[in-house]
Amino acid sequence: MARRKALMATAGLAWMAGVTAVQAQDATSHVDDIVVTGSRIAGGDRIAPVETVGREALAAAGVSDTSEILRLVAANSGSEARVDQLNQPQSSGTAQFNLRNLGLGSTLVLVDGQRWTSSAVVATDGSAFVDINSLVPMIALQRVEIVKDGASAVYGSDAVAGVVNFITRHDVARPEISAKYAVADGSEESVIEAIGGFKLLGGDLTLAASHFHRSALGSDERDFTQAERYGRAGWTAVTSYGQPGSYFRPSKNAYAPDPDCGNPAFGKAYKNSASDTFCRLDYSDFFDLIPEETRTQVFADYRRPVGDMNLSLQAAYSSTETEARLTPSLPILAQALTVPGSHPDNPFGEDVLFRGRLLGAEAGAMRSQFEYQTWRLTAGLDGAFANGWTWNVAATASRQHVAYDKPDVIGSALQNALKGLGGAGCNPATGAPGAGGCQYFNPFGSAYLGTGTANSAALIDSLTGNVGLRGASGLITLDAATSGQAFAWNGGSVDVAVGAQYRRSTFRHDWSDLANAGDLLTSGYSPDFSGDQEALAAFAEARIHLGDRIEAQLAGRYESYDGDQGRFSPKAAIRWDATDALALRASWGQGFRAPSVYALSGAQASQPSVFDRGAFVFVNTLTSGDANLKPEKSESLSLGALWRPVQGLELGLDAWRFDYTDLVVKQSAQAVIDQAAADTAAGLTGTDAQKRVTRAPNGALTFVQLYFANASSIETQGVDLSARYGHDLWGGRATASATWTYVDSYDIRLNAGSASVSGVGSTNLNNIGRSLPRNRGEFALGWSNGANAVTALVHYTAGYQNDRSGITDPNIASQTTADLLYTRTIGADLDLALGVVNITNEDPPLAQFALGYDPVAADPRGRVFSLGLTKRF
Repeated sequence: MARRKALMATAGLAWMAGVTAVQAQDATSHVDDIVVTGSRIAGGDRIAPVETVGREALAAAGVSDTSEILRLVAANSGSEARVDQLNQPQSSGTAQFNLRNLGLGSTLVLVDGQRWTSSAVVATDGSAFVDINSLVPMIALQRVEIVKDGASAVYGSDAVAGVVNFITRHDVARPEISAKYAVADGSEESVIEAIGGFKLLGGDLTLAASHFHRSALGSDERDFTQAERYGRAGWTAVTSYGQPGSYFRPSKNAYAPDPDCGNPAFGKAYKNSASDTFCRLDYSDFFDLIPEETRTQVFADYRRPVGDMNLSLQAAYSSTETEARLTPSLPILAQALTVPGSHPDNPFGEDVLFRGRLLGAEAGAMRSQFEYQTWRLTAGLDGAFANGWTWNVAATASRQHVAYDKPDVIGSALQNALKGLGGAGCNPATGAPGAGGCQYFNPFGSAYLGTGTANSAALIDSLTGNVGLRGASGLITLDAATSGQAFAWNGGSVDVAVGAQYRRSTFRHDWSDLANAGDLLTSGYSPDFSGDQEALAAFAEARIHLGDRIEAQLAGRYESYDGDQGRFSPKAAIRWDATDALALRASWGQGFRAPSVYALSGAQASQPSVFDRGAFVFVNTLTSGDANLKPEKSESLSLGALWRPVQGLELGLDAWRFDYTDLVVKQSAQAVIDQAAADTAAGLTGTDAQKRVTRAPNGALTFVQLYFANASSIETQGVDLSARYGHDLWGGRATASATWTYVDSYDIRLNAGSASVSGVGSTNLNNIGRSLPRNRGEFALGWSNGANAVTALVHYTAGYQNDRSGITDPNIASQTTADLLYTRTIGADLDLALGVVNITNEDPPLAQFALGYDPVAADPRGRVFSLGLTKRF
């Protein structure tokens, strides 16, 4: 009922034109009566540190995909925008901001000042986030404003690290159509976009659409990914779970490789030495560095006056289809399968345990498929009271659906087939091994070589299931606000905004029956779930003008969710124009982030490697939500200066600090296992840790129950530097700009009682952070004379350390890449653009990850050439 009422309100209300930076300040102009992201009051100067990436800058950078914006923001690090089926198997095709590396969900994403639903998938660590790939067509973007300061007092939950506001184009005077083709070695992409403005029923309608396609770039098309290049070192994409596989022989109390492991027919199978007890697999050829991806987006914005009011309606739709390659079949990690001695192909003459996978390299890559459908509707009215105060009401509804399909082996079916009771026509309860419709699955190399029982395609199909995830996330918001001048005096005034907001978030995951039963060998036990969360908030903001030199901001927001006692977030900020050339600013605030619906009621299966009883093993785990989670809390402080020493030159400096506590994280499986062992050694029984650890009759670890918990904290501080200069030169305009982020410290505590760990300059694989180089810089040089424009970009990432276990060299070198774009305006109606990304074709810096580079920080494509045409009508 609540959903139906909110949807009716969405259709019946008009969206507010003035709230939260719907018409924020452009990077190239200054207008006095607009709302800037970071405030809800029109007019005034920027108090918060706000970085703007305008439409011209996006075009100059050759950005054709929303995820590419991330590389232009030096304050952003640790986003998961590249496909990584090894470490991020359930979120391919999505991208998200991660300001200050405070977490994928700690940056609030807005479109025209309004919230967007979170993605219907989560990251491997359980983080919920907004998928920026699902927003609006690139051609519909006017600019992106990034508030690099805590903003919960203004915007509420999720604005812990800052706010990113995607501001769309309105009042398009001339229709445009744009086409772009780009090619890298092994991959290509194309995008066609169009936008136009029309008069309709007394209002202005803006329509935009885009279609984007990118072909796959496989790991077999890059040399730096190849395990053989590094001597098949243990840190590369190699495994002891191969096919042909290895077998534990009880009579020898040791493993033995498949007798056919050395046969040249198995090009990717190998042993480290003649005495190696494992038949290993080199799987470095089977992954996509860039997946095949197709995205279609449609956007509409309608605005018209209705009496003394203004009506706004907006709609957006996005469809993304992604296909990602991975290993021929998944390794059988957390379940020991027995090949009986009676198996006709068993060369060992005894029952043995199988260590390997269903299919080998000869079967080719397996494929995961992702499909995201996203829609959003907004509506509202705004107007003015007789006393000059403005008011606005708004309603927004957005939703994302996901369909995720990945093949996986059915554990019970495979064990039956190893006993000769496999096949779609076999009843394991009544059938005879290898007789009638019952078949043996031959796990040995002899099946492929033709020297043993062959495995038919029908038999393989009967052993293969699908994770079959069907999920959805949704968000409904209702807003009302009013603002105006509260009072004024000679030399000063106070402007005030007050308002309220209602939000309802929903999330559900429905898995296949096999995943529900825990019968898929890699996916583990994945139960269905659904949950929702309601939030109510009231906020107030005051902008205090003291003469022409001093402006202050005081803001506060009280927000409660699901009927809890609520949280108050205050903020105070001030700007002092000390001289006409120098402005100083400071801000302090407290914020919070409500636990996501996923963390409160969701469930996530995984198979981490843990140390148990003297050996490393893989174990099935399930991390379940906890309805008693507390909000995450933050405190932020920033001090900044803007200096214009000469005409055309602006320099900026902002020192910042964040103290982020009570972070919601997954509990550690290793910690639970260790506590259960300690309890047993102390003679205890029935403890919480012991109840959460399940073992087979032989003592083997089979399952660990985990929960999301408020456990960790992050303290980080650093400096942002910026510079911008423009000067007339050679009959045109020359510009230069730079942004630089230096992270001084990033200290993590995994729980309240643990010592802090420094995560700056590290990949942070062993803690809650993500890759965080200490320094990142973006530089741009440009020149234009109206008909011609040339832009050169330089991207710098400092070297950092790899904290992955089992590596031989932790050093990851710095990287500097350069891009170049030339645009020629032909007449008044046609633009031609020629671009090169990564001119010198730099490979990613070597990192001892499975595929030789860090997918969180580096781009594997190399040099990319592009050709674009834009036609105006």
